[in-house]
Amino acid sequence: MSLTHITRFSAVLQEHLKISVILPDNLPNKPLPTIWLLHGLGENGSCWYRFTTIENLATQYQVAVIMPNVYRSFYMDETNGLPYWTYLTEEMIPELRRMLPLSTLRNQNFVIGNSMGGFGALKFGFKHPEWFSAVAALSPAVNLSDIIPIMPDISRVFGPSLPKNYLENLALAAPNDQLKEIQWYRSIGDHDFMRDSNDHFTDFMNSLGMNETYSVTPGDHDWTFWDNEIKKVFAWLPLSSIN
Repeated sequence: MSLTHITRFSAVLQEHLKISVILPDNLPNKPLPTIWLLHGLGENGSCWYRFTTIENLATQYQVAVIMPNVYRSFYMDETNGLPYWTYLTEEMIPELRRMLPLSTLRNQNFVIGNSMGGFGALKFGFKHPEWFSAVAALSPAVNLSDIIPIMPDISRVFGPSLPKNYLENLALAAPNDQLKEIQWYRSIGDHDFMRDSNDHFTDFMNSLGMNETYSVTPGDHDWTFWDNEIKKVFAWLPLSSIN
């Protein structure tokens, strides 16, 4: 596989950002199934290829993997900062699809994230269910109050008061028939500090009739857990049927 770093100027953010991309060495004569892989709080896209076997998985399944950097933004248009959500949805994704051989088909696009990135993956699925056929959230931050102890700058992103039930409200506003067409995967370690919130979030997903796999296995909120989980996610994704 080829690991490429694209540094480009964002007109939305008015700064240069780096995007890491994994592509097959021998590109096929058709667009590639694409995984949009989101990082967690205090990290960047490089963590996925530094701390997991993502390159080996991409080789095995012959997919493109896109790893953007959004700093501590929680995949939001920050209240007192920069519009990272607008950057991702209106600039980065469309432009990368023009630059690279990435499929635009819903059944060949998947979004995965860990921790803050798990929040981002769920947000993508709820805001744009027409874009993705599968969403995987590993140890996701589903209750923003869980983040307060580890994010002293949280008001920069969300303002003086945290929105309550943010993800739930996105899901309730989305077309339920489209949400039901998505395959959802969510996992948490049994010693993760966000486990209780994720257990409760399962009740909400079930109330909407979602096609969700929820997995609780031994582990904590760390890369040992996420490296193991990303292997499970690739095996779970419907990649064999489209390659």
